[in-house]
Amino acid sequence: MVSENDIHQMYMLKVRLPPSYFKKYEDLPLCPSPRYNYSWKGKDYPRVSCVMDFQEWVTKYNLKKVGHLAYTAESDPELDLISGTQQTLLTYPPYDLHTLDHVEMYDFFLFNQTLEHLHNPFLAVQNIYRSLKPGGYVFTSVPTLNIPHMVPSHFNGFTPMGLAMMFKNCQFEVLEIGQWGNYDYIQKLFQTHSWPDYQQLQQNGKITNEERNVCQCW
Repeated sequence: MVSENDIHQMYMLKVRLPPSYFKKYEDLPLCPSPRYNYSWKGKDYPRVSCVMDFQEWVTKYNLKKVGHLAYTAESDPELDLISGTQQTLLTYPPYDLHTLDHVEMYDFFLFNQTLEHLHNPFLAVQNIYRSLKPGGYVFTSVPTLNIPHMVPSHFNGFTPMGLAMMFKNCQFEVLEIGQWGNYDYIQKLFQTHSWPDYQQLQQNGKITNEERNVCQCW
């Protein structure tokens, strides 16, 4: 059972990020992904911070090369930053994370922008936990808020704390939590009902990450 102390510790140790975190990518970094043609142009801006954090974390945890890598979308730019000696693509359909019954098969499970489309995300995360070999890793990203898309299969969003606690409740150890958002992005998102890229957000050459206006987390 998760206690109030567990919740407080999660917030203080993993979710509450230092001011320096929110300054890291104010100056647009170079895109490291061939899948994105080495350009952030036309890409939903929160994916910039997400991909750059992923690149930092796979280095930190020595995960650039893993054993069996499972992933759900060939277009994920994170796949340019990690590789597996064996790789399994689990696209929907035919694979459904609600019914995934692969037990202790994978060393790393990568799935992005998916949890908001799962009618029972807790069940899916539990299935992913069971699919990992002991000591395996998972990485995901999810909107905190978003425009309706892929309806009717658009069910929810997650705050950084909500994402962390869902994984903890599914027996994962949470190593890192990241987030990005700003008010200008939120306004443009709902004014245009499209996902703003860096060209729509830069002001004086910078794009701020505002802690209290989170839009996506991972």
